[in-house]
Parts: sequence; C-alpha cells; structure tokens
Amino acid sequence: MITPQELLAKSDKHFFKIAEAALKEENAFPLVIPSDKKINDTGFNNLHNAIVPLYNQSKEVKGKGYSVTWKIKKIQGSEQKIPSKIFYDTLEDYLFFTKREKDFLKIKKAYQLIVASFPFHADWAKEEPSFLVTYAAIMPDLLKVARYFFDHTPPHLLYLRELPIKVHTKFIEDNTKPLKKMLDIMLPADKINFEVKDFSGRYHIKRPNIYTQVRILDDALKSTLGYQELSLTIDDASLLTWQPEKVFIIENAACFRSFPKIKNSVAIFGEGFKSRVNKHIPWLGNCELYCWFDMDAAGFEMLNMIRQYYLHARSFLMDETTYNAFSAFSVHSTYRKIELSLLNPSEQKMYHFLQKESRRLEQERISYEYVQEQVS
Repeated sequence: MITPQELLAKSDKHFFKIAEAALKEENAFPLVIPSDKKINDTGFNNLHNAIVPLYNQSKEVKGKGYSVTWKIKKIQGSEQKIPSKIFYDTLEDYLFFTKREKDFLKIKKAYQLIVASFPFHADWAKEEPSFLVTYAAIMPDLLKVARYFFDHTPPHLLYLRELPIKVHTKFIEDNTKPLKKMLDIMLPADKINFEVKDFSGRYHIKRPNIYTQVRILDDALKSTLGYQELSLTIDDASLLTWQPEKVFIIENAACFRSFPKIKNSVAIFGEGFKSRVNKHIPWLGNCELYCWFDMDAAGFEMLNMIRQYYLHARSFLMDETTYNAFSAFSVHSTYRKIELSLLNPSEQKMYHFLQKESRRLEQERISYEYVQEQVS
C-alpha cells in the first residue's frame, strides 16, 4: 500500500514538468500518480491501518490535494475499500499537497519579468522552470545586465565593473553562469564570440592586458630590445621585428629565470602566455619553438593547444628518458581523459603512460645540470 510520504515523493518528481506545462498554458490535469504497489493479504486490520493515513490526507478530507478512486476488495472474508486510482484534479490541488506553491509563484514571477523585459525573446524560459526558480531572487538584476548587452553594440570598451549597469559591483562576476545561459539565448549571434568561454571575451568586454615575460638568452640580442628581460602584452609582443633562432616557452617561473644561455635564443614565461596563445606573433612562426611544461595532463594539453597555432612547436624535456631519470620525484596525479590529436607518437605514449600510472613530474624537479646538458 502506498503511503502519503511515498505519494509525495512520486508527485514531487512531476513538479518541473507541470510548471513547464503551466507556462506554456497547457493543461496537465487530471494528473494520475501510479500507485501500483501490490496489496498483500496481510490481514484486514493491517490493511485498514495502512489505508487510513492515505484517506486522511486526501482531498476528500482536506478539501484540497489528491483524490482517490476506491474499489472494494474482499480481505479474509470482509470487504475493504482500497485505492484504485490516485490523481490530482487541478494545479491548485497538486501544489497544495506537494507544498510547492511558493516555488511555483517564484517561477511564474520570474517568467513574467522576462516577458516584460524581452517580450520577443522569452519563449526559452517556458522550458526552464528549474532555472527560473533557482535564480528567481536575482532575476531583476540578471535582466538589467541582459538588457544592457542587448541594447549596446560591442565591443564594450569598459572593464566588467565599469559597465553602467545598476547592480552591485561584483554581481556580474558572481553570476556569470546564469548570465551566460541567458545571453547566449537572447543576444543576436553577432554580439557573441562563441569560441571563447571566458565571460568578458565571449561578450566583447574590455579585458585587462595579460603580460608575458621575455628573457634574452643571448647577450647579442640585447641590442635589439635594449633589455635583458622585459614584460609586454601579447599584442605588443607580436610587433617585435626581431627573429630569434630558438624560442623556449617555459611553464615554471624558477625554471624560466634559471634557464641556460643559448645563442640567438629567448625564453618566454609560459604562465601569462598560455592564457592568450594566438597565431598573430610572426617571429614565433619562423623560429625553432620549444615547449617545456610539466609532465602531466595540463602540460600535454597545453602543448596540444599551442600546436593548433604553431604546428612546428616541439616538446622539450617531456620525454620518457627525462621521466625515467627523475621518476623518483614524480607524484600521484588524477587525470581527465581527453584526446590530444596533435601529439606525436612518442608524446602520446608518454601521455598515456602518465594517465595509466597516475603520475606527474613537475619540471622544477629536473636538475639544472641536466637541462644544461640537453641544450648544449
């Protein structure tokens, strides 16, 4: 015999489907809740005691809630009414029993706000009642942000917190997930850069410059820049007219600072560079380009990404021989499994080995003497 608690759990699973139907002005009622638990002949008294709570919570007693159609069953020689069908006549009945009135009102109000602000771009919300109830409390501010981006043509030449939107200063940063969902649906396609996941980049908002450090590895090149080491934006780096023979992109700061001197070569500190790799740096396209990253998932993923723009890039000290020489310093690491199609066979072998063995070797564990030997 189904209990009121079990009936509530079953009924509640229909909530978002019912809310969606209501927003679409579809009638989901009467709604029948399957209650096909077998009724065992456990005795008249036991069965009677199970039926009483179900009856006492029904619309017949409460005035609202689920209705029960009863049938007669003979139990141990006595006739007993048992439920034949349990159902809700109306939305009001359903919301009363499931105690979802407040949630439904939140969904309805959030949807009405979207319709009022974007009458021609609101249909999507009918199919997102879960989204509406989750963000109902901040929907007015979400719509203020959406309205700004809808009304203004990119690029937006202001930083995120400078945008003239009447929300608190961290609101957009704190709510990029719901905003991204709304903007991707509601904005014209030409206002979105779908290839970029970063919020500012995706919606053409001004981003802080990312600086990359460049270190001269040959004093003869110093006269070209006038400095031994400098930081400049990726865009400015693309304007340099020099042509070093070799360039090493190095992930770790300590390894970058201590990297040996090499004729006609420079080193780039990978941290800043990694986040803005692009194909607009001519001198990187015409040099011997080496990538030295940790021997782990992130390192090989980064190598694969750089090859999307610089197919000639080579890995440096990310091989089996180097790993074996310093494997005592490797640590346990958990990997996500993704395909890295631009790795060569030996790199693929190393990558899969690290995945299988759950190992990681940080580049700073490789001795300076070993690095010096490899570049000599």
